[in-house]
Amino acid sequence: MKKDIKKINLGKDINLTLIPAEKFKSNLVSIYIQRNLDREEATKNALLPTIITSGCTKYPSLREISNKLDDLYGSSMYGDVSKRGEKQVITFKIISTNERYLDEKIFTNVIEFFNDVLNDTLVVDGGFNKEYLDIEKTNLKDRIQAKINDKSRYALERSFEEMCKGERFSISEIGYEEDLEKIDAKDLYEHYKNIIKTSPIDIVIEGDFNEEEVVNVISKNFSFERDEIIDIPREQFTKDITEVNIVEENMDITQGKLVMGYRTNIDYKDESLYYPLVVGSSVLGGGPHSKMFINIREKESLCYYIYSSVEKYKSILYISSGIEAQNYEKTVDLIKKQIEAIKQGEISSDEIENSKSGLINSMKSLADSIGGMSDFYFAQTMGGTNTTIDKMIENINKVEVKDIVKSFEKIELDTIYFLRN
Repeated sequence: MKKDIKKINLGKDINLTLIPAEKFKSNLVSIYIQRNLDREEATKNALLPTIITSGCTKYPSLREISNKLDDLYGSSMYGDVSKRGEKQVITFKIISTNERYLDEKIFTNVIEFFNDVLNDTLVVDGGFNKEYLDIEKTNLKDRIQAKINDKSRYALERSFEEMCKGERFSISEIGYEEDLEKIDAKDLYEHYKNIIKTSPIDIVIEGDFNEEEVVNVISKNFSFERDEIIDIPREQFTKDITEVNIVEENMDITQGKLVMGYRTNIDYKDESLYYPLVVGSSVLGGGPHSKMFINIREKESLCYYIYSSVEKYKSILYISSGIEAQNYEKTVDLIKKQIEAIKQGEISSDEIENSKSGLINSMKSLADSIGGMSDFYFAQTMGGTNTTIDKMIENINKVEVKDIVKSFEKIELDTIYFLRN
């Protein structure tokens, strides 16, 4: 019998989600901390996952952290930051062997250790360990600088910066190199304490576990100090376009990078429009079956790659392509023609069925490895949708050509960004 996914409010804006998954030999505990994307704190937040997991009072070095994880039957722990709409999410995860395969119970010990790391951080002279902080600043600096090495990703981020100037979505989730020097150990520690006190926190547990035991262990062993919780407002997802923003930048590259950003003006909570938009994006540029792949890449040989995708929370449809500079105008024109064809209902049964099949297979694959479902259900909680995968598949299967046409009627071209030699 399939066990239900449960959500439990632990009070003070701390939510616990339990995801039973008997097929895994591991249990995953994820902590998601939500912040508004903010230029003043983005770099600080990006430093926190690695500085926090570098050492705590009880295990003050990476070596001691590593030894303890080994004692817990080879458990592993990591932290990171991500951008979800206009939110910066700080994430900590720990994965441990399922007790069914061990001679002893370790889940309580795992949670106690995880709590030590998150809530009893290593403090030296009223702040984080300066030596550790300097190391993590260097690592983050390298990560920020490395963004430019992936030219397609760089172009995509630059297009969003230009498209969403003055909006939180333009802010980088890994921060800014120029901010690193002014961050000191004491200020960052005070910032972390404030984040723990004032941010919405989600604890998600995925694996094979005893529900009652898990709730008891979590309630007893996670000791987050809480204060007044910050407001995380909904993203603004509509915008009137008066003029298309065209941005060209030059760089020493062998292949131009084109990004076209459209405002869809569709609320992701509106199932009658959002799911047709997603299917329509796949018809447009979701794979080898799509209009842009067949008509622009295969028939015209104008690009090395081309695809479209939807940024759910900000309601942006974007198209990314690698082209030669001399093909810029023709490619832009053909992309517009593919979108116009969709608006006119020129969608074959093969295009829509292949699009649905690809999307459904992608959703089903979330349950294939541990962690996929944790991220999925956190996203549902964060977005206030609380939709299941089965319900999403049902919504996709219901989409018809007329629904896609209706959703595409709303989209407007906002920005064309071209990175050229």
